[in-house]
Amino acid sequence: MTRFRKPWRLLGISLASVAAVAVTLAVIQDATKGKQAYGGEITMEHTYLNPMKLDQEWEDYGIGDPYVLRFNGRYYLYCSTKDWRVGIKAWSSEDLVSWQYEGLVTEEPLTEGAYAPEVVYWNGSFYMYTSPGGKGHYVLRSDNPTGPFQIETDNLGLSIDGSVFIDDDAKWYFTYAASGGIMASTMKDPYSIDVGSKLNTSLGHWTEGSMIIKRQDRYYMTYTGNHVFSRGYRVNYAVAHDSPNGIYSIPENNPIIISTNDEFNGLGHSATVLGPDMDSYYIVYHNLAGRSAEGPPVRMLNMDRLIFNGDKMSVAGPTHGIPVQAPALPVFHDVLGGPEPQGEHWEHQKLVNGSAAWISSLSTDNRFTAEFNAVLTDENVPAGSEDADFEALFSYEDGDHYRGIRVDGKDMSMSMFERAGGQEVITQSVSLPNGMDMTKHHALRIESGDHGTRVYWDGILLLSDKEMKGTAGRIGYSWSPALKPELRYTAFSNEANGSSDQDVLKQVPGTMEAIHGVQDSVERNEYAISDKETPDGSYAVTVLQDHKGLTFPVYVKEDGSYLLSAMVSNASAGARLVLDAGGERKEILLDPSWFSEDSEWTKIPLGSVQLRKGPQWLSLTRKKGDVSIRYIESSLISQVAPRHDVEFTDVYGSWNLANGQAELLSEGQEGKLFGGDPRWSNYEVSFQLTATEEASGEASVLLRTSNESDFPDQVRDSFMGYELSFRNGRVILKRISYEVNEEMASGFLELEEHQPAEIKVRLEGAAIHVYANGGEDPIVSWLDPNAFLNGRVGLRTSSKGWTFSPLTVEPIEMQ
Repeated sequence: MTRFRKPWRLLGISLASVAAVAVTLAVIQDATKGKQAYGGEITMEHTYLNPMKLDQEWEDYGIGDPYVLRFNGRYYLYCSTKDWRVGIKAWSSEDLVSWQYEGLVTEEPLTEGAYAPEVVYWNGSFYMYTSPGGKGHYVLRSDNPTGPFQIETDNLGLSIDGSVFIDDDAKWYFTYAASGGIMASTMKDPYSIDVGSKLNTSLGHWTEGSMIIKRQDRYYMTYTGNHVFSRGYRVNYAVAHDSPNGIYSIPENNPIIISTNDEFNGLGHSATVLGPDMDSYYIVYHNLAGRSAEGPPVRMLNMDRLIFNGDKMSVAGPTHGIPVQAPALPVFHDVLGGPEPQGEHWEHQKLVNGSAAWISSLSTDNRFTAEFNAVLTDENVPAGSEDADFEALFSYEDGDHYRGIRVDGKDMSMSMFERAGGQEVITQSVSLPNGMDMTKHHALRIESGDHGTRVYWDGILLLSDKEMKGTAGRIGYSWSPALKPELRYTAFSNEANGSSDQDVLKQVPGTMEAIHGVQDSVERNEYAISDKETPDGSYAVTVLQDHKGLTFPVYVKEDGSYLLSAMVSNASAGARLVLDAGGERKEILLDPSWFSEDSEWTKIPLGSVQLRKGPQWLSLTRKKGDVSIRYIESSLISQVAPRHDVEFTDVYGSWNLANGQAELLSEGQEGKLFGGDPRWSNYEVSFQLTATEEASGEASVLLRTSNESDFPDQVRDSFMGYELSFRNGRVILKRISYEVNEEMASGFLELEEHQPAEIKVRLEGAAIHVYANGGEDPIVSWLDPNAFLNGRVGLRTSSKGWTFSPLTVEPIEMQ
């Protein structure tokens, strides 16, 4: 079924004028904003570009170590202070794209060169954590997100890049940077940090810039390494299920943010924030723009969309210099600032129990997220008052048919209830966190849909009812007459439980999760979503009917030839698929010989297609047989030129490259060479390797490499790709992704001194075969179930006495 949707619009006000309107403004957005009509034209009405340039950035320093706080429907951005300057700058925004400078939020002398300030809100106070000059942490406090913040503690030490996480049980945790892994501590209160322990979240060297979010009962930690001046500065993530300071699993799709291109590199120190639609998540990070005249790095702000699939988290990017969909706004939001709602978008009604209520004129769908911000009462209502109930209403049909969350100021509890037919049923109740002050700002967020209903109090999950499925209706407020609340930002969107991930324009090159290609809930009988997680903790899709498949809205970065591949189950061998992309249609047989025997899942190259820059559709349809898919991957490729010698364009270390040979000149200092095109896919490499009596250690040929970096303060294996090493009669094939170095296959080859060995390596799809001295049988063979499918070639050794003849490459025609 094809479902067409209208483009979004704002009613009665232009987007550009939102920020200037009084606080009583209500904005209603078409519910289809950001949605695409499947198979129809893809629209991008509001976009932005990375990197961003903000007003009043630190001169010759920019935006480094960005952190974004969401409070009362608005966003506040903080960043590191330039060395030897005092104060911390901040900006605010309604949409994460248009930023307004808010000035210095503190001018405390101790904030000279304040690194990585982060701010959390709790029970009326904003707490800022920063390490001025990297010399230990201080905590500052303010009544407002824009300050003034004042120092509240002595130096707490603990390195740099401190970050606070508050769990659903209201316990606080503090993570910070260290060599070889992020440290984590518990906190007794906002000012006290216990002795920490090292987590298993390491980038193999110095690791910093950590942050934890909790989503759908999973803890996601992002972290950065190794050095801010390294091209290979990058962002990883890890996932835990039991505790924010326990054992994390490190998913295989790391790093999630990396680029070593000349024009865009040094990406890192990220922070994650909930989007304006209250369902999406965005990650902000900086890129390295250069070095200031005074020495510190110059950095710029970037933001990209995060996408989730079970344990798996990925980034729709990193994007650079191309238009990106701006974050979707809520369907309805009202920036209230008084005792009761005003304007045409609210109705004053009587509930069947006699209470007054203020109800929105607009209704949610069956799936929605709603947020209610308020100061529940003023100081004139006695503590423990018998008449101190505050209610946030949702799924409102009429005065006798609605649901709600009741906050009881007498016993400091919160209840979820449903009213129908003159009866009220309380489904769940819970005590509020200790010490809650109802005269301070608090936020209730309600997520409701097929998954049930969840309720968050100030960002922590307190109520969850899987049986209370989402029901359409209006939202509103009601409260006891004795209370004198001040209502604030109120909003809803028709997204929940990550549903907005479905409509994100997936980046090409990039990755598309299969679960996000199942386009319409009424067609779910045509698919099976795995009820158990795959090896990386994600969920797979099995296409159940012929001529049905997965469809994705994508944005192609540039014109070119793109290799598409799919991670499919080995049980899919022999099935047939049809790929539609760029106006081309290709039928693909999943040849059983393409599948790895060492894994239940294999990344299968589906072939290349010509795509033009811009938004478009991509689909993968089942023609015959059972097909289970986890994700689809795309990469920009180019054909290898006819047989030729590789010219090394990136030379690290001291090499003799005369007479068509390569030999390291300095003993004990590693040298690396890289050449070719990172877009090369299938090719054959030939060379001669000669060892003299001086040769020691190992000599290596590097294959299908990308994201290469060279910097003293980073992990030794600073590239992604394969390494074929020759050492002590062994030939060892390794798979390397920076700190992850895995030996995958090996064979034997005795090298005689001064006798060149003829080596040939064939890389075709996911298969790698190594031949020696004209032999017909490979000495090493391996089919990588999660293959690198394109990249450059190179050499590496740290010993004199190894001589390589020119590396010669020739193309292997792609099927």
